[in-house]
Amino acid sequence: MNKISQRVILLLGVLGFVGEASAKLEPSQVMGQGLYEQEGGNSCLFCHGIAGEGGNVKEAAKLDQPKTWKTYKALGGDAAFNKDPKAFLEKMKKGVEDLIRVGAIRHNASYKEAGFDWSKISPFNAQMMGLGGAASVTWMKKYQKRGVNAEIAAGSLWLHLAKLDKQGVLTK
Repeated sequence: MNKISQRVILLLGVLGFVGEASAKLEPSQVMGQGLYEQEGGNSCLFCHGIAGEGGNVKEAAKLDQPKTWKTYKALGGDAAFNKDPKAFLEKMKKGVEDLIRVGAIRHNASYKEAGFDWSKISPFNAQMMGLGGAASVTWMKKYQKRGVNAEIAAGSLWLHLAKLDKQGVLTK
């Protein structure tokens, strides 16, 4: 499928023409992919690369390898994940979605949920702007009149990250 076809499908999905009709817009992987693939500086694509790694920011998280993420480590890593994968992933999703919504600076300063040991990691790099990056802001403005808000966008990006996951962590 070419890039134009993918964007048409994304647009139709955001508008509600693809899939089940619903009164409430829900996060979707297709929407997350569309947001992720916005071009421009400080976009997901720019920093992390199309496959979740190999982008223009060397220090950017390898999104295709969730076990290397700071959030995974702050939650206790493999030991905590193996003990209760479902609870672990719920906490991880909540933390990652907050990081996406508010960006690293606010996340570093204010995210104090139970179960996270932030002393195990260094703070998130301020270059991680999340939905505050220019490309994301432009995308959000384009779709907010159709019911897309920060929570739906962050949830959609989470679903896209699960598609990029080579380790099978986010799909357990």
